[in-house]
Amino acid sequence: MIKVSCLLLLTTPALAQNITFDAKGMLFLTDSDMSPFAIMDGNLRKVSGTEDKVSTFTFPLHYGAGDQIQSDFASNSLFSGNKEVSITSDQKIAYLLESKGEVPKEVNNYEDIYADFPDGQYVTVADITNLKKPKSLYRFPVAANPTNLQLDPSNEYLAVTCDAYNKEIQIFELDKTGKPIRIIKKPANLTPGRITDLVWHPSGDFLVYLNSDTQELGIIKAMKDGPTGQIFRLDLFGNTLKIGGNPKMGIFTPDGRYFLLLDSKKEISDESNSQKGELYVVKLNLDSPEGNHYLLSKAEVDENPIGIAIHPEGNFILVNNIKRSFYPPEKSNVSAQASVSVLSLNFDGSIQKLEDQPIEGVFPSAVVFDKTGNNVAVAISQYLTFGYSFGGIEFFRFNSKAKKHLEVQRGKIYVPTGIHGLKSINTY
Repeated sequence: MIKVSCLLLLTTPALAQNITFDAKGMLFLTDSDMSPFAIMDGNLRKVSGTEDKVSTFTFPLHYGAGDQIQSDFASNSLFSGNKEVSITSDQKIAYLLESKGEVPKEVNNYEDIYADFPDGQYVTVADITNLKKPKSLYRFPVAANPTNLQLDPSNEYLAVTCDAYNKEIQIFELDKTGKPIRIIKKPANLTPGRITDLVWHPSGDFLVYLNSDTQELGIIKAMKDGPTGQIFRLDLFGNTLKIGGNPKMGIFTPDGRYFLLLDSKKEISDESNSQKGELYVVKLNLDSPEGNHYLLSKAEVDENPIGIAIHPEGNFILVNNIKRSFYPPEKSNVSAQASVSVLSLNFDGSIQKLEDQPIEGVFPSAVVFDKTGNNVAVAISQYLTFGYSFGGIEFFRFNSKAKKHLEVQRGKIYVPTGIHGLKSINTY
């Protein structure tokens, strides 16, 4: 009997040493409730004997030692959300999002997967101090169907976006142990609509939100008490910026100079639309509420982009594009074909796409740089295999001066199907 929790590195011991990734270890989530193919046909294709997990491992890896990956239960979902994990700056506590709920064991199909899938409503708090023994400590409720979460730079506030009406934005104040003690409500007069992302500015004084219904970017100011520094209210700040398309997610450059915004242009289930996504470079005006924000440049990426990784030096960007890799293989000849776009970012805010690196696999859910920026890891939710189903983590060398910037490393890690939320743990 093959156990899907095993860790495998290619076929020979010699190749195992070819994995190079400068980090203490990695963390990832596993969704056992559905295969990515279910997005299109509602057939969950669950793998018997698996469950939702948070998993960790450390480097260096050793060939053929399956117990290097350790896990604990944590309800999560591949279904929605692209920022499902947020980790404290000391990399000891992880907040894990349940964007959709657990599927009953007897259910294997949904006629309308978007309407019928159980609601998510929790955040799990996990202790990852020891990457050889992650531990889910407890979980706390949030509004229905949360989509993203992010800690502020001080680790004192957790921002959560949800689909629930009138609770689209929730800011949880945390105590010194990381437990929520207070909810700060969304700003008054916030335009109704689906908030697809909420991003803390490096100062911790502002948040950027993306509204996919109104197709705009806006700013929220965290109003803080002078003596204590605690947030007492959230206010809208300044003008909004119309984006168009389908604003998916955003991230600040390491120096906070620019905001990178990913526009997927469409929903991933839209078969009739083959439009490619775009990455925008935005200069925000946070000095005056009367000031405007500016779109400095943009570049096309591939179809159905869902995530961004920025080089530690801030001058290169990777975007993982799932394309149509999740289309059921019996109905499509484009299944398991995806890509990673490589772009360069200049100091003046100009951006240029350099290449699209083909990726073999279904739904590459995440891409991350290591501590040096010389290596890259890509999470593959599932491979196009027959018989047993597996996901994996693949590794690449990144060379900023080479014509082909990503070079495949020969070693890889096989993990249970449904991997997403991949994070590099850099603190040794």
